[in-house]
Amino acid sequence: MAETRGQSEYMIGVVLWSDVSDEKAVFWCEDHGDLAYYDAATGLRGRDDVFQPGDMVQFDVSIERKTRRAHNPQIVESNVCNGLMEGLRSCAEKNDTGAAPYGSSGKVIAFRRNADRSVNFGTRDTG
Repeated sequence: MAETRGQSEYMIGVVLWSDVSDEKAVFWCEDHGDLAYYDAATGLRGRDDVFQPGDMVQFDVSIERKTRRAHNPQIVESNVCNGLMEGLRSCAEKNDTGAAPYGSSGKVIAFRRNADRSVNFGTRDTG
């Protein structure tokens, strides 16, 4: 769970994805809630500028426009969860529900009206 450090909250997480050239990363948070997104361009850089998938990080967390943002990230321990991203991808592929691809059409089932049930809205049979 996020803990308080002065006025800001901090969180422990694991790097799922990073782009060294863009200085961006995505963290899986310890509370298993929303992912946290880090972008060095926000001006709140951490002491460590290079994150690799599997690194455990500690960071300040905030919510901006319904998105969890990571600020001031620091590596707690490198390569703690090596292979996590591949493991999650493999698990997702095994549990794929086989949803229809974008743009494909499905079968529409027409509902028949039951002839024995006549519905007469707006009038009341009193007789």
